[in-house]
Parts: sequence; C-alpha cells; structure tokens
Amino acid sequence: MRYTFNSLFLNVVLVAVMASGCNSGKKEEKPKLPAEQSNPVKEGDLNKITLTEKAVQRLGIQTVKVINESVNNSRSFSAEVTAVPGKLITITAPVAGTLIAARNGRTITAGQNVSKGQQIGRLIILPSEKDLLSAREDLARTQVQYNTSSEKVKRTSQLYAEKAGSLRAKQEAEAELAAITAQLRVAQNRLQLLRGNTSQGLADRMSTLNLEAPITGVVQRVYSSSNQVLANAAPIADIVSLRNLWLRVPVYAGDEALIDARGIAFVQGLSDFQGASGTVTARPVTGPPTSDPLATSVDLYYEIDNSKGDFRPGQKISITLPYKGSHSGLVVPFSAVLYDIYGGAWVYENTEPNVFVRRRVELLRVANKKAILKQGPPVGAKIVTLGAAELFGTEFGGGK
Repeated sequence: MRYTFNSLFLNVVLVAVMASGCNSGKKEEKPKLPAEQSNPVKEGDLNKITLTEKAVQRLGIQTVKVINESVNNSRSFSAEVTAVPGKLITITAPVAGTLIAARNGRTITAGQNVSKGQQIGRLIILPSEKDLLSAREDLARTQVQYNTSSEKVKRTSQLYAEKAGSLRAKQEAEAELAAITAQLRVAQNRLQLLRGNTSQGLADRMSTLNLEAPITGVVQRVYSSSNQVLANAAPIADIVSLRNLWLRVPVYAGDEALIDARGIAFVQGLSDFQGASGTVTARPVTGPPTSDPLATSVDLYYEIDNSKGDFRPGQKISITLPYKGSHSGLVVPFSAVLYDIYGGAWVYENTEPNVFVRRRVELLRVANKKAILKQGPPVGAKIVTLGAAELFGTEFGGGK
C-alpha cells in the first residue's frame, strides 16, 4: 500500500494531538537535582561553644577587642641571604709548601667555628737554593753596611770628643747604625728560618709557617686537605663572618619608587608560617647597583643581625618591605588566629558570657605579631587571644 505525502502528514498530526490529550491531566514534574540537603545548617550554628565558669578559668581564656588601626602599606618578597662584602675571606698559601694539621692535631673542616687568630693549620716550607742564595746575599750586603756604619759612629764620636766634630753628626751616625742593625737582624733571622738550626740535611732546612684565621666566623668551604702539597697562592679555605648578613631583594623595577627606601623591613624564614615565632628586623643598606633585565627587576639590599645564627648565606627567606602611605584595617593579635587542616583561618568571638563562636577570617598580612584582617568580626568584637587553641581542641574533641 502506498501513502501519499498528504495522508502521511495527517496521520502524524493525529498522533501528536492524541498524545497531548492524554498528558493534559498530569502535572509536570520538576527535574531532580544531583544532590540535595535534607537539613541545611548555617556554619555559625555549628561553631558555638558554651562553657562553664570553671572551664573558662581552667582554660585561662583572655580576650581583646578588634580595633581599626592605621597600618603602613607593605608587601612580601622573596630574598636571598648573602655574606657582607669583605666578610668572606679566602685563606691562601703565602708560599709553596705542604699543608699539615694545627698543633692541637685538628684539621680544618667545613662548618667549623673559628676565632680570630686561631691556628687552623701549618705549612711546611722547603726553601729552594735560589731562596737561600738570595738570603745569603742580603745578609752579606747588610753586614757591609753595618760595618761601614759602625766605623762612621767611631769616627764621629772621636771627633766630637776632640771637639773637632758636631754633636748632630754624631747623633745622625748613631741613628743610621741603629736602623742598619735592625736590618741586619732581619736578614739573619730570614737566613736562619730558611736553613733551620743547622745547614745539614733536608729536615734541618724545613721551616713551619702557622696559618691563622683572619676573622671570627665559620669555615664555609675547604679546598685543601692535610698533607697536600700546595703551590704559592693556592686556596686553602673560605671563612665567612655570620654575625651580620645582607639580604638581596629583587623587586619589580616599576615598584621601586613606591617602596619606602628608609623604612625598616621584617624578615622571617619560609618555614616560619606567617611569622608565628616572631620576625627579625632588617635595615636598608647601600649595595651594588645590580639588576636582572630578563626579570625586569632591580636589587635592594638590607642588613640583619644574625647573632643567633638563624640564617645562612644562600638561604631563601621572606621579607616584608614597607611601602609609602598607610591604610586602616581590622587588627587582632596573631595569637588569636587558628588554622584548620584545610588552611582556613579562624578566630573565636566571645558573644555572650561563657559563649564562644568560631568566626572565619581572611588575613591580609602579619606584621609585628599583629594580624591585619581583610575580612573578619566587626570593630569592638571580643576575640580570644589566650586559650584559643584550647577552645579549638574542645570543639573537635581534643580538649580537656
């Protein structure tokens, strides 16, 4: 059987009309959501703690009010710890010889603390025939000068005694003899040092030169080991003074004019999360004009007191530089801020007597053990400073 186009169209329309008539009595069902909450609860309703008066006293809870304080603008940067120029000294062999341990038997090692003037090793010197010949010639020349000066003193003294010469000529001759006598003593000591106590045998011709630390510091690197034969000017070890250190801070060249070049900066280690254990102050110093054209950055330099030994050269740290101008913000002690396992920041607000509510906050930065909040409780709210960790433990079952 063949259907024409018109008959086929009429059949389709008839089926659609019948279907719409059958569904006209049913209600339209809403699409189901992927997830539904049967009893939604606000975050604030879950974080309320009510304690007894004895519990508050046992936990030692103390509160302070949130204040709106004017704080200086600042920004944190990454910095590199470097030694102060001139405080990193490389000890080299003054002459060729063999390096041996110090008189106490200890060999120099990296990380060893040394004091200025402390013996860190010795150098056995074996003079060459050329050195001996030069020393002999110097001694002979000085001896001739000494003999001539001695005769001159005798002659001027005799003339002065006979009143044929002046006192001034006699004194000048004596001064000349004293200077030459000192030169003669130096020449004799030099030859004796090169020759040893006797002039026979190799061992008698060897001399020992003590190597001493020029500054108080830490041995950073050792280049030569004991019993090693060294050439003249060969490096032996690096000693660096760590009492004061410099910080090299690369900043964007466009921000250099915004930074307060005379302001005090605050330093903390990368493991010191948000300055929990306090910060170290750094003062600006004039350093070399260095920059990085690829990073479009210029280097600023600061100096810190490292008498406690918390930092070391080459270490990466965080530094907060002061910017020009100031702004107002919510300020609470940093001891009031707590962190959950997901990194969220919280504080406890004392809303009623013995009632504490955990509030979410957003930190802008930490400076001088004060937390500047971007968002948080309003001004005047009572925030728990001492005992906040105990409340956190009480809320999650770890408190007593």
